[in-house]
Amino acid sequence: MKLLESSITPNTGYSMVSANAVIITKVCNAVLKSYFNSWPRDLVKVYTCSPLDFHAQTMNWDCGYRNTQTVLSSYLNFDCVVRDHLFSSEILTTPTLLDIQKKIENAWMRGYDQVGGMQLDYSLKNTNKWIGATEVVAMMRSCRIYACVADFDYTSNQCDLNTMVQVIWEYFKNRCNKKSDHSFVAPLYLQHQGHSRLIIGAEKWINGDIKLLILDPQMRKALQFSQKQGEEANILRQSVITHGLNSRSKYQIAYLAQKEVYTDENEFTKIIIDELRHPRLKFI
Repeated sequence: MKLLESSITPNTGYSMVSANAVIITKVCNAVLKSYFNSWPRDLVKVYTCSPLDFHAQTMNWDCGYRNTQTVLSSYLNFDCVVRDHLFSSEILTTPTLLDIQKKIENAWMRGYDQVGGMQLDYSLKNTNKWIGATEVVAMMRSCRIYACVADFDYTSNQCDLNTMVQVIWEYFKNRCNKKSDHSFVAPLYLQHQGHSRLIIGAEKWINGDIKLLILDPQMRKALQFSQKQGEEANILRQSVITHGLNSRSKYQIAYLAQKEVYTDENEFTKIIIDELRHPRLKFI
Protein backbone atom coordinates (compact mmCIF):
# COMPACT_ATOMS: atom_id res chain seq x y z
CA MET A 1 0.00 0.00 0.00
CA LYS A 2 1.33 3.42 -0.92
CA LEU A 3 -0.14 6.64 0.36
CA LEU A 4 0.25 9.92 -1.43
CA GLU A 5 2.05 12.54 0.60
CA SER A 6 -0.84 14.98 0.14
CA SER A 7 -3.21 12.51 1.80
CA ILE A 8 -1.59 12.82 5.21
CA THR A 9 0.38 16.04 5.40
CA PRO A 10 -2.06 18.98 5.08
CA ASN A 11 -2.58 19.26 8.85
CA THR A 12 1.00 18.57 9.92
CA GLY A 13 4.47 19.76 9.29
CA TYR A 14 6.24 16.56 10.06
CA SER A 15 4.94 13.69 7.94
CA MET A 16 6.42 12.20 4.80
CA VAL A 17 6.16 9.13 2.62
CA SER A 18 9.17 7.01 1.70
CA ALA A 19 9.38 3.67 -0.12
CA ASN A 20 5.74 2.76 0.50
CA ALA A 21 6.06 3.63 4.19
CA VAL A 22 4.50 6.51 6.09
CA ILE A 23 7.07 8.19 8.32
CA ILE A 24 6.19 10.80 10.92
CA THR A 25 9.24 12.72 12.10
CA LYS A 26 9.79 14.60 15.36
CA VAL A 27 7.23 12.50 17.23
CA CYS A 28 8.47 13.30 20.73
CA ASN A 29 8.61 17.01 19.91
CA ALA A 30 4.94 16.91 18.93
CA VAL A 31 4.02 15.02 22.10
CA LEU A 32 5.88 17.45 24.35
CA LYS A 33 4.33 20.39 22.54
CA SER A 34 0.87 18.97 23.21
CA TYR A 35 1.67 18.93 26.95
CA PHE A 36 2.98 22.48 26.78
CA ASN A 37 -0.20 23.67 25.07
CA SER A 38 -2.59 21.84 27.39
CA TRP A 39 -1.19 20.29 30.58
CA PRO A 40 -3.81 17.97 32.15
CA ARG A 41 -4.85 19.27 35.56
CA ASP A 42 -4.08 16.08 37.51
CA LEU A 43 -0.89 15.13 35.68
CA VAL A 44 2.16 15.29 37.97
CA LYS A 45 5.07 14.24 35.76
CA VAL A 46 5.85 12.91 32.30
CA TYR A 47 9.02 11.41 30.86
CA THR A 48 9.68 10.65 27.19
CA CYS A 49 12.41 8.96 25.20
CA SER A 50 14.85 10.72 22.90
CA PRO A 51 13.67 11.99 19.48
CA LEU A 52 12.58 9.39 16.94
CA ASP A 53 10.81 9.03 13.60
CA PHE A 54 7.59 6.99 13.60
CA HIS A 55 7.51 4.34 10.83
CA ALA A 56 3.96 3.11 10.22
CA GLN A 57 2.88 -0.41 9.36
CA THR A 58 1.98 -1.02 5.70
CA MET A 59 1.32 -4.77 5.75
CA ASN A 60 -0.21 -7.13 8.30
CA TRP A 61 3.14 -8.76 9.07
CA ASP A 62 5.62 -5.88 9.22
CA CYS A 63 4.92 -4.31 12.64
CA GLY A 64 8.17 -5.71 14.05
CA TYR A 65 10.18 -4.27 11.17
CA ARG A 66 8.51 -0.86 11.41
CA ASN A 67 9.11 -0.71 15.15
CA THR A 68 12.73 -1.68 14.56
CA GLN A 69 13.06 1.17 12.06
CA THR A 70 11.59 3.56 14.62
CA VAL A 71 13.96 2.35 17.34
CA LEU A 72 16.96 2.65 15.02
CA SER A 73 15.88 6.16 14.06
CA SER A 74 16.15 7.17 17.72
CA TYR A 75 19.72 5.84 17.82
CA LEU A 76 20.63 7.55 14.55
CA ASN A 77 19.04 10.87 15.54
CA PHE A 78 21.20 11.16 18.66
CA ASP A 79 24.94 11.76 18.85
CA CYS A 80 25.80 8.84 21.10
CA VAL A 81 28.03 5.77 21.28
CA VAL A 82 25.14 3.58 20.08
CA ARG A 83 25.03 5.51 16.83
CA ASP A 84 28.78 5.03 16.42
CA HIS A 85 28.31 1.26 16.66
CA LEU A 86 25.55 1.39 14.05
CA PHE A 87 27.85 3.32 11.74
CA SER A 88 30.55 0.68 12.28
CA SER A 89 27.99 -1.95 11.26
CA GLU A 90 27.23 -0.02 8.04
CA ILE A 91 23.87 1.25 9.28
CA LEU A 92 24.17 4.92 8.36
CA THR A 93 20.49 5.61 7.81
CA THR A 94 17.29 3.85 8.84
CA PRO A 95 17.46 0.48 7.04
CA THR A 96 14.79 -0.95 4.74
CA LEU A 97 12.82 -4.06 5.67
CA LEU A 98 15.08 -6.15 3.43
CA ASP A 99 18.16 -4.68 5.09
CA ILE A 100 16.78 -5.61 8.51
CA GLN A 101 16.10 -9.15 7.31
CA LYS A 102 19.68 -9.42 6.06
CA LYS A 103 21.06 -8.07 9.34
CA ILE A 104 19.07 -10.59 11.39
CA GLU A 105 20.16 -13.47 9.14
CA ASN A 106 23.75 -12.29 9.52
CA ALA A 107 23.33 -12.26 13.30
CA TRP A 108 22.13 -15.87 13.20
CA MET A 109 25.10 -16.86 11.03
CA ARG A 110 27.40 -15.36 13.65
CA GLY A 111 25.75 -17.41 16.38
CA TYR A 112 23.27 -14.97 17.90
CA ASP A 113 19.90 -16.33 19.08
CA GLN A 114 20.23 -19.80 17.60
CA VAL A 115 16.91 -20.83 19.12
CA GLY A 116 15.08 -18.05 17.30
CA GLY A 117 16.99 -18.69 14.09
CA MET A 118 16.02 -22.34 14.15
CA GLN A 119 12.35 -21.46 14.65
CA LEU A 120 12.45 -19.33 11.50
CA ASP A 121 14.62 -21.79 9.53
CA TYR A 122 17.42 -19.22 9.52
CA SER A 123 15.68 -17.52 6.60
CA LEU A 124 14.01 -14.10 6.44
CA LYS A 125 15.09 -12.38 3.22
CA ASN A 126 12.22 -11.68 0.82
CA THR A 127 9.69 -13.40 3.09
CA ASN A 128 6.75 -12.09 5.10
CA LYS A 129 7.79 -13.87 8.29
CA TRP A 130 7.08 -11.94 11.46
CA ILE A 131 9.90 -10.89 13.75
CA GLY A 132 9.71 -10.24 17.47
CA ALA A 133 11.72 -8.92 20.39
CA THR A 134 14.38 -11.64 20.34
CA GLU A 135 15.17 -11.16 16.64
CA VAL A 136 15.52 -7.41 17.21
CA VAL A 137 17.83 -7.99 20.18
CA ALA A 138 19.94 -10.47 18.18
CA MET A 139 20.41 -7.91 15.41
CA MET A 140 21.33 -5.17 17.90
CA ARG A 141 23.85 -7.38 19.68
CA SER A 142 25.47 -8.33 16.39
CA CYS A 143 26.15 -4.58 16.08
CA ARG A 144 27.66 -4.68 19.61
CA ILE A 145 24.70 -2.77 21.01
CA TYR A 146 23.76 -4.14 24.42
CA ALA A 147 20.05 -4.77 23.94
CA CYS A 148 18.25 -7.15 26.30
CA VAL A 149 14.85 -8.76 26.65
CA ALA A 150 12.59 -9.04 29.70
CA ASP A 151 9.69 -11.49 30.04
CA PHE A 152 6.50 -10.63 31.91
CA ASP A 153 4.24 -13.65 32.32
CA TYR A 154 1.14 -13.08 34.44
CA THR A 155 0.05 -16.70 34.22
CA SER A 156 2.81 -17.60 36.70
CA ASN A 157 1.32 -15.40 39.45
CA GLN A 158 4.79 -13.98 40.11
CA CYS A 159 3.91 -10.54 38.79
CA ASP A 160 0.98 -8.65 37.34
CA LEU A 161 0.41 -5.91 34.79
CA ASN A 162 0.81 -3.20 37.43
CA THR A 163 4.29 -4.55 38.15
CA MET A 164 5.28 -4.22 34.50
CA VAL A 165 3.89 -0.69 34.31
CA GLN A 166 5.78 0.31 37.47
CA VAL A 167 8.97 -1.15 36.02
CA ILE A 168 8.47 0.88 32.84
CA TRP A 169 7.89 4.05 34.86
CA GLU A 170 11.14 3.45 36.76
CA TYR A 171 12.98 2.94 33.47
CA PHE A 172 11.97 6.33 32.08
CA LYS A 173 12.34 8.08 35.43
CA ASN A 174 15.87 6.76 35.99
CA ARG A 175 17.06 7.29 32.43
CA CYS A 176 15.60 10.80 32.13
CA ASN A 177 17.00 11.90 35.50
CA LYS A 178 20.62 11.19 34.65
CA LYS A 179 22.89 14.08 35.52
CA SER A 180 23.77 14.82 31.91
CA ASP A 181 21.26 16.84 29.90
CA HIS A 182 22.47 14.97 26.83
CA SER A 183 21.74 11.44 28.03
CA PHE A 184 20.17 9.16 25.47
CA VAL A 185 16.84 7.52 26.42
CA ALA A 186 15.79 4.69 24.12
CA PRO A 187 12.16 3.69 23.52
CA LEU A 188 10.98 0.29 24.75
CA TYR A 189 9.92 -2.41 22.28
CA LEU A 190 6.74 -4.05 23.63
CA GLN A 191 5.93 -7.49 22.19
CA HIS A 192 2.90 -9.71 22.68
CA GLN A 193 1.42 -12.53 20.64
CA GLY A 194 0.67 -11.26 17.14
CA HIS A 195 1.73 -7.61 17.46
CA SER A 196 4.36 -5.22 18.77
CA ARG A 197 4.33 -1.57 19.77
CA LEU A 198 6.75 0.97 21.20
CA ILE A 199 6.57 2.67 24.58
CA ILE A 200 7.98 6.17 24.18
CA GLY A 201 7.15 7.61 27.59
CA ALA A 202 5.27 7.36 30.86
CA GLU A 203 3.08 9.64 32.99
CA LYS A 204 2.46 9.84 36.75
CA TRP A 205 -0.93 11.19 37.85
CA ILE A 206 -1.94 12.78 41.15
CA ASN A 207 -3.84 9.66 42.25
CA GLY A 208 -0.72 7.54 41.72
CA ASP A 209 -1.81 6.05 38.40
CA ILE A 210 0.86 5.44 35.79
CA LYS A 211 -0.12 5.76 32.14
CA LEU A 212 2.06 4.80 29.21
CA LEU A 213 2.61 6.62 25.93
CA ILE A 214 2.38 3.81 23.39
CA LEU A 215 3.21 4.24 19.72
CA ASP A 216 1.27 1.70 17.66
CA PRO A 217 2.59 1.18 14.11
CA GLN A 218 -0.85 0.38 12.68
CA MET A 219 -1.65 2.68 9.77
CA ARG A 220 -4.93 3.84 11.30
CA LYS A 221 -3.07 4.97 14.42
CA ALA A 222 -0.40 6.72 12.35
CA LEU A 223 -2.96 8.70 10.37
CA GLN A 224 -4.80 9.63 13.55
CA PHE A 225 -1.57 10.83 15.11
CA SER A 226 -0.51 12.84 12.06
CA GLN A 227 -3.87 14.54 11.53
CA LYS A 228 -4.73 15.64 15.07
CA GLN A 229 -2.13 18.16 16.09
CA GLY A 230 -2.29 19.13 19.74
CA GLU A 231 -3.84 15.81 20.75
CA GLU A 232 -0.77 13.61 20.40
CA ALA A 233 -0.48 12.75 24.10
CA ASN A 234 -4.18 11.88 24.31
CA ILE A 235 -3.86 9.53 21.33
CA LEU A 236 -0.85 7.68 22.77
CA ARG A 237 -1.95 7.52 26.41
CA GLN A 238 -2.92 4.07 27.74
CA SER A 239 -3.62 2.93 31.29
CA VAL A 240 -3.63 -0.50 32.90
CA ILE A 241 -7.39 -0.75 32.48
CA THR A 242 -7.23 0.22 28.81
CA HIS A 243 -8.25 -2.59 26.48
CA GLY A 244 -5.17 -3.67 24.59
CA LEU A 245 -2.88 -3.62 27.60
CA ASN A 246 -4.86 -5.73 30.04
CA SER A 247 -6.10 -8.14 27.37
CA ARG A 248 -2.76 -10.00 27.31
CA SER A 249 -1.15 -12.19 29.94
CA LYS A 250 2.35 -12.35 28.45
CA TYR A 251 4.65 -9.58 27.27
CA GLN A 252 8.26 -9.23 26.24
CA ILE A 253 10.13 -5.94 26.38
CA ALA A 254 13.30 -5.34 24.39
CA TYR A 255 15.38 -2.55 25.87
CA LEU A 256 18.78 -0.94 25.75
CA ALA A 257 20.84 -1.83 28.82
CA GLN A 258 22.48 0.95 30.81
CA LYS A 259 25.85 -0.28 29.56
CA GLU A 260 24.51 0.44 26.02
CA VAL A 261 27.38 -1.15 24.06
CA TYR A 262 30.17 -3.67 24.43
CA THR A 263 33.53 -3.76 22.70
CA ASP A 264 34.19 -7.48 22.35
CA GLU A 265 32.00 -10.20 20.86
CA ASN A 266 31.51 -12.68 23.71
CA GLU A 267 29.68 -15.97 23.44
CA PHE A 268 27.41 -15.14 26.37
CA THR A 269 25.98 -12.19 24.45
CA LYS A 270 24.81 -14.52 21.69
CA ILE A 271 22.25 -16.31 23.86
CA ILE A 272 19.07 -14.25 24.04
CA ILE A 273 17.32 -15.06 27.31
CA ASP A 274 15.26 -13.20 29.84
CA GLU A 275 17.77 -10.99 31.66
CA LEU A 276 15.09 -9.86 34.09
CA ARG A 277 14.12 -13.00 35.98
CA HIS A 278 12.45 -11.08 38.78
CA PRO A 279 10.60 -8.01 37.46
CA ARG A 280 10.12 -6.63 40.97
CA LEU A 281 13.85 -5.99 41.17
CA LYS A 282 15.27 -2.71 39.96
CA PHE A 283 14.76 -2.56 36.23
CA ILE A 284 17.01 -1.99 33.30
